[in-house]
Amino acid sequence: MDFSVLEKNGLKDMLSKTAVDIFLPDGIFYWSGRAKKEAEINGTIGSARGRTSHFLEDADDTVRTFYLPSVIEALRKLDPEQIAPYAPIAGAPAFRKAWRKWVINKLSPHYDFDADLICTPIVVPGATPGIAYLSRMFLSPGDTLLCHDRHWENYELMYEDCQGLKIDTVPLFSGGGMDVGAFAAKVKSMAASGNNVVTVLNFPNNPSGYMPTIREGEELRSALVKVADEIAGKIILIFDDAYEGYVFEEDVAPVSIFGHFVGAHPDIVAIKCDGATKEFLLYGGRVAAVTFAHHPDWGDKDAVFAALENKMKAFIRGSISNCNRAAQEAVAAALEDEYIVARERQTINDVLADRYRALKTAIGNADMKGCVPDPFNSGFFCSLNVNVPAEELADKLLGEYRVGVIPIVNSKLGINAVRIAFCSVESEMIEEMVDRISKAVADFWT
Repeated sequence: MDFSVLEKNGLKDMLSKTAVDIFLPDGIFYWSGRAKKEAEINGTIGSARGRTSHFLEDADDTVRTFYLPSVIEALRKLDPEQIAPYAPIAGAPAFRKAWRKWVINKLSPHYDFDADLICTPIVVPGATPGIAYLSRMFLSPGDTLLCHDRHWENYELMYEDCQGLKIDTVPLFSGGGMDVGAFAAKVKSMAASGNNVVTVLNFPNNPSGYMPTIREGEELRSALVKVADEIAGKIILIFDDAYEGYVFEEDVAPVSIFGHFVGAHPDIVAIKCDGATKEFLLYGGRVAAVTFAHHPDWGDKDAVFAALENKMKAFIRGSISNCNRAAQEAVAAALEDEYIVARERQTINDVLADRYRALKTAIGNADMKGCVPDPFNSGFFCSLNVNVPAEELADKLLGEYRVGVIPIVNSKLGINAVRIAFCSVESEMIEEMVDRISKAVADFWT
């Protein structure tokens, strides 16, 4: 954006150094804004959308954002006293209790851990502020945060621009799967000076749509426990689990690999950040949770958690004061019957799985002259690596082929790709979308 107007009228001089330097990148908003106006097939929208009949019985084919009927019904039934008053800083008690049970019930069938080590979740206004608060808790300006090279573009704004951190990366993929060895080696090298290592693990990954396989999750646990035995500092694992549970292959970890690290090692601090935003498709509710895993070697769990909770409450109070009470109360009410919630989620997961399979098939059958997707098996997205300029391709796709995608370009990391949000494209349109992408790519070579 052009800020010259602020210079001309002298208003720039009143800005802080942070305000002078910071700006909202065009990125996703630019391309999604254009797609809403220009695209016939819009693969830019990062929310599950489609015909109402896909997830509601006896419904029409009105296209809308998917939602869980039990949550919306609970919202309708709220008493004003569950809406108007402030929520406690750490969250409504009913939500915190229900969400802890939900987390334990999700993880327990797949991981061996002591449920008593799961602390009571602390409510945050979405996963984005949750992982931002956690980075502020463990890192100071100038410190380094580790994440994978395939990461959400908002990390740069959140961590570097707003918090003054440095981002270091490690390749996510090798040989068609997660590069566990590279990640463990990177953690070990960063800890060589005796420092703690803070890392964000985002699975299913945005933008690639990758979730570690069951085997990779086990290998990662073993590798990081070994590293923890060898280093002097601590490893802080922040799990950005925004898209948890949307998995489409049997060999993939069905829920967050956070479960592997509960009580795994006294020098591994595992923290889970998830929420109703995508898991319950309540995007406007802005309710998520930060859940710490305790380790017995740290001493009395209640005392340790009280101290950590106090720190988190300070970040919340010092920024947004407290979170949306109505959304918390509605989710808590819906979770009184987890079976219904799980069934509703499965209905939507089945719709997304159909779209995933259609995209896998269409890309596999397409001739795109060396353009290949990152491995993907879950989530809302696919990242297609292209051998033509990604931004030029995205522009051509909108202008000539009426298809919206998000270009991802990072020359430092060697990334030149387009992100396809299959979560918002009907299954029957996916083959046509891929065909148009193929033709647009071919145009660059003719």
